[in-house]
Amino acid sequence: MDSPYQPVVAADAIPPGQFLAVAVASIPMVIANVDGTFYAVADLCTHEDYPLSYGCLDGDRIKCSLHGSRFCLRTGQPQEEPAEQPVATFRVAVEDGQVWIDPSRPSN
Repeated sequence: MDSPYQPVVAADAIPPGQFLAVAVASIPMVIANVDGTFYAVADLCTHEDYPLSYGCLDGDRIKCSLHGSRFCLRTGQPQEEPAEQPVATFRVAVEDGQVWIDPSRPSN
């Protein structure tokens, strides 16, 4: 895989329906496996700057455990109040059993 992608974790380390908090290029992120598709979002709720990694997955959404906002993992868009701003999403690729993330810029 070419730059700007960086290897992060073995794909089999994150089972379907689970996520992992990581830092890529000093950016805290959550990598989630939704039915074999991997997504990466910033690990920070846009409502109260609270780690999304303290929350849980709800299908293709991640729920903030502080006030209950849910964010779409594909787009970063908030799906429920009180959050109104999207969470940053990052490009993900899986190659040779490895999850790679492009931390150079959010994709949304």
